Amino acid sequence: MAEDQRQSKLDSLSQVERQELTERLRKAQNGLCYICQDVINRQVHKTDIDHIIALALGGADDESNWALAHDACNRSKGTRDLQLQRILHEFRKHVQEYAAGDANGRERSFTLHEALQELCPTRQEVGVVLDGDRISVSWTEQGHPKTEVYPILEEPGHPGARSFVARLPFGCLHHDHQINPRSIVDLEPMIEEFYTGYPQLQPSLATLTFDGSEGKAPVLVFDGQHKAAAQLYARRDRLFVRVFVNYSRERLKETNYRAHTKLAQVHFPQLINDRVGADLLREEFDRFVQGGEFGKISEDSFFTKHLQRAQRGEYRKYFGNWLRYEVLIGKAGAEQNSILNFTETVMPRSIRNPLSYDTLQKTFLDLMIYTRPAREPLDQTDRYRRLEKENLVRLMNIFAEEVLANGRFNLELGIRRMEERLANDPQSVPDSHLRAYRLCRKAAMVIWTRELKGAIQLLLGTKTRYKIAGWGERRPLWAEILDEDWQQVRKMIRAIREHKVWGERTNPDIVAAISSTRQKDWNDILLKGTLPGRQEQLLPPLDQNFMFRSIAQV
Repeated sequence: MAEDQRQSKLDSLSQVERQELTERLRKAQNGLCYICQDVINRQVHKTDIDHIIALALGGADDESNWALAHDACNRSKGTRDLQLQRILHEFRKHVQEYAAGDANGRERSFTLHEALQELCPTRQEVGVVLDGDRISVSWTEQGHPKTEVYPILEEPGHPGARSFVARLPFGCLHHDHQINPRSIVDLEPMIEEFYTGYPQLQPSLATLTFDGSEGKAPVLVFDGQHKAAAQLYARRDRLFVRVFVNYSRERLKETNYRAHTKLAQVHFPQLINDRVGADLLREEFDRFVQGGEFGKISEDSFFTKHLQRAQRGEYRKYFGNWLRYEVLIGKAGAEQNSILNFTETVMPRSIRNPLSYDTLQKTFLDLMIYTRPAREPLDQTDRYRRLEKENLVRLMNIFAEEVLANGRFNLELGIRRMEERLANDPQSVPDSHLRAYRLCRKAAMVIWTRELKGAIQLLLGTKTRYKIAGWGERRPLWAEILDEDWQQVRKMIRAIREHKVWGERTNPDIVAAISSTRQKDWNDILLKGTLPGRQEQLLPPLDQNFMFRSIAQV
């Protein structure tokens, strides 16, 4: 979407006009800040004038849509308009009031119930008539009776579930604190999401329990209360909700408990997240490229000239998704990325694969990819982005070949309780498997891949492989890397693999130290050769100089 190039009329006001406007707005607002609703003291407070509703959201660019606020209240708003700032201030105020406690100083939970009490204090039960496969729900809205009819959805099971899906007024909703008593705290991003018009991906869940075929009962929301509260604060008048009709509350309690315990590991895999982000980036980026000259536009101008300011933060995330995804799925030339054969890409943890996606992202991907939008013209950047991806795939494949593949790491043996196995029987784990396991632990891998990056930069810099000298520091793989260079990189990875630390089994102090999950400890172990908290050097440092010197070894 092209950036709105219109200049606000506020920017063209003279100093005198701005002072006069400030005074008019102050009087219209009864001397109160639009955001916090506290008094504006002209002798003490600095003020800002801004749009109540953003121009991008359809707000007018005139005095009817301008308001006055404390400079301090408006200072950190970023791209948020005054109305959203006012909503978020209100939410923070409510949370703080409840956190301050009751009359006895006891802290109170802030749940959907409290949010409804604050913003919609007068609520009602609904009238219900169940007639076969349809249900009529009635309530009073602005003094007038209202009835809506919904189809009943039948879901098989033991017992089966009957439900309907509706958009119900918040005045008909209540919070089921027995099934879901969780507090609401970090809600601001979700409020902003609904305020700016993004739809929810699934409805909240509620129950409706009554005797016979008709009656009167409260609609009790028990799941998706954060989404419900966010829409309430974003001033939505209705909530999209699935309502279970006369269903076992005990069964729902059990279901909710299982969702937050046994099923808590079910998540949106990061690799899929990268794919979705890559698709979103590519669709908009292709539109940008089609509208410009390849030799004059750049990745940077896509963000600064094409996107609206409010979009840029989200698209920077998509940009990272795109760069990572194209490397991982092998779109960087003909070579496939074999490291995925040893990476857990579905679950956050694995008992089989030595690498998690998070570890891969924080090491090879984040360290080796230049994640900032380049300022060079696209006709130049496009070539070097392709080289970067091809080079990174080759680097990761060399690592996989030298450390993981060809039987070095046994996927059947896996990684579960590895240290426990070693403690019980130090010889029960093959040396190559043990080295691969320890090399791939995140805290250690972040340190040694950072040093590998430095060694590669040193190698390519000394061979003048970088077209521009400054690229080596932040763009380590923006270079034509020759086969002879790759042979030397392979030697570096072999030297890393053969380092003494990974195969240690007998020294109890070293074995205990290398079980650490702290990067600070691994910084001492790998870069100083010392154990955490000690001075004596027990191991040769595994730093970039060690790796670079390894290329001279026969």
